[in-house]
Amino acid sequence: TINTHKANRKPEMDGELKALNRALKIAIKKHFSGTLKLYILDSGSCGACELELQALFTPHYNVAQLGIHVVYDANNADIMFITGLLTENMYHQCQEDFQKLPASKQVITIGDCPLMHASFLKNFAIKGEVDKHFSTVYHIAGCPPEPRTLMRHLLRYLESL
Repeated sequence: TINTHKANRKPEMDGELKALNRALKIAIKKHFSGTLKLYILDSGSCGACELELQALFTPHYNVAQLGIHVVYDANNADIMFITGLLTENMYHQCQEDFQKLPASKQVITIGDCPLMHASFLKNFAIKGEVDKHFSTVYHIAGCPPEPRTLMRHLLRYLESL
């Protein structure tokens, strides 16, 4: 049988996660009036980075309560996250979405693939490194980067603004 008391309980946060949450909330309020809108574009990934990004919105990390939201139109985004290898098939979509971003055009690449640190380097289907085709402001390394790593680096980027 399922222990509903345990199943309905929110996971406990440790000290580091509490501190990250506080600092992110302050940085988001300072730079984005309390709401940071992310547009996530998979330019040809295996899906692992997206899973880690999704984990941020689970009850354990719950970044939505900090004011971080995913938007589905680049016109509405404050920051665009790009994951995966930049493939020929996704290049034009990336260009369109990049052009739709507001004037500041903040693009953060996530994972090792956007920098071509992957096993499929020289391939007819790969366009190349994301930062060679689009202006990027920050990179979060890892294959895939864990949710806390994503939070730490997002905080570092926001504090650098």
